[in-house]
Amino acid sequence: MKLTIAPVSYRLRRPIMTAIGTMDVRTGWRVALESDGVVGRGESMPMESFGTESPEKSLAALEAFEIATLPSSIADIRAAVLPLKATPAARFAVECAMLEHLARRQGVAVAQLFGREVRAQVLVNALIEGDDAAGLGAAAERAAAEGFEVVKVKVAARPLVTDAQRLLSVRRAVGPTVKLRIDANGGWTEATARSALRGLETLDLEVCEQPVGSINIEGLRRLRRAVPCRIAADETMLQGDLFERVLESDPAAAVDVMVLKPMALGGLIPSLELALKAMALGVESYATTLMDGPLGRAAATHLAAILPGEHWAHGLSTVELLDGVPDDAFTPRRGRITLPGTAGWGVS
Repeated sequence: MKLTIAPVSYRLRRPIMTAIGTMDVRTGWRVALESDGVVGRGESMPMESFGTESPEKSLAALEAFEIATLPSSIADIRAAVLPLKATPAARFAVECAMLEHLARRQGVAVAQLFGREVRAQVLVNALIEGDDAAGLGAAAERAAAEGFEVVKVKVAARPLVTDAQRLLSVRRAVGPTVKLRIDANGGWTEATARSALRGLETLDLEVCEQPVGSINIEGLRRLRRAVPCRIAADETMLQGDLFERVLESDPAAAVDVMVLKPMALGGLIPSLELALKAMALGVESYATTLMDGPLGRAAATHLAAILPGEHWAHGLSTVELLDGVPDDAFTPRRGRITLPGTAGWGVS
């Protein structure tokens, strides 16, 4: 039994500038696994600059994948995708297709397959962009008016003074009650990150994602002790066995929270396992996308609904940044996504 593979491409409504480059288009493949009239779907949208395999390797892995017997449990699915370990985006797509196929056969939502409590709603943050400080402030004001309780801003792609002006504009626009989250994508040195996060203390930042490079575990640990906001690991989570060092207590873990991108970590199953291990050691988690399409966002939302803890906002208001993609059941309303009560992913 082989996958049906179709190319897919999404252009962003406006480019997003990050410390690792400007993002303006996302391309990849939708996959489907069909048997006995039941279809399970997944989506592979690799981002090599973030640490996944290249598009060519992802497609080759999808084309080569074949399975004789459909899995009948989470354990079976985990075993079936092990050969795709070196291609996490492809592994995510195949795992998603198998999960939905199994969920539809059982008549349940994918999240229910894991045997955990499933939250009916998940809190999400708004990723905002603007050409200048005023434009960013206006975008933040719109997000707050739409009901978002957390806004997120990409930093470290511009001079620090410019970022400070942009963030000040956001805080003034949304007031003190909306949480402000930043993502440096590893673009700062440790010294710059320390100076920046201390200097921005009056803005009451909720968390800074990946302030330093992905392999600088001890830099993350030192920053966690030295700055007033919480520190999150994002790109670090893709560094093979290195992320294990994030959880080492010396005397505490290197970060407060882990950012889980299931499409970059190889699926919902390894992402949940990692989150449970981290929670046992006092490190929390939230889920985000890699600017994926509707299927990828739906899958990440199902993960968010079963992650331990519920107070973190998840980075799932991203499909709205893609040009020409209509609203669906996972479009946030008042800063939250409500899981549809349908079998499978619940998205077309």
